[in-house]
Amino acid sequence: MAAIGDVAGLISKSHLLGGQGLLGDGLRFALVGAANTLFTLLVFQLLLFWLSPLVSYYLSWAIGLTVLLVAFPRYVFKGSTATAWRAVSTVAIYLASLLIGGILLSELTAIGMNPRFGILITIGFTTIFNFAASRLVYRLIRPDPA
Repeated sequence: MAAIGDVAGLISKSHLLGGQGLLGDGLRFALVGAANTLFTLLVFQLLLFWLSPLVSYYLSWAIGLTVLLVAFPRYVFKGSTATAWRAVSTVAIYLASLLIGGILLSELTAIGMNPRFGILITIGFTTIFNFAASRLVYRLIRPDPA
C-alpha cells in the first residue's frame, strides 16, 4: 500500500500530471492504476496458492476497488469531488468490469491458458474500459450543482 502512496506523492508534484485534461487524467490513471494493479496482482498470485483463479480474482479485485474509491477523486481526477453518486458510479463501472474480466479469464483458462498469464490479458482489456467509463463519470458528467 506504501507504493500507491509514493506514486500519489509523485503525481501531486508533477506539472505535466497536474492538469485536468485527457493527458493528465490518463497519465495519473495509468500511474495510480499501475501501482494498484501491481499490488492486486501480487494479492491474486498469492491467493492462487489457496484458492481457485476466480475466487482469487474477485478478492484481489475488491481490494483494488477500495483503493480506487479513495484515489480517484484525490489523485486521479484532480479537482473533482468525492460524491455519493460518483462512488456508486465507480462501483457500478468496476462491477461491470469485474464481470467482463471474470468471463474473459474463465474463457482464457477454458481454452488452456495458464491463469497466471490470462490475468494479464484480462487486466489490459478491463483497464481500457475502466478509464473510459471513469473519466466519463469524473469529468464529463457533472452531477454537482454549479
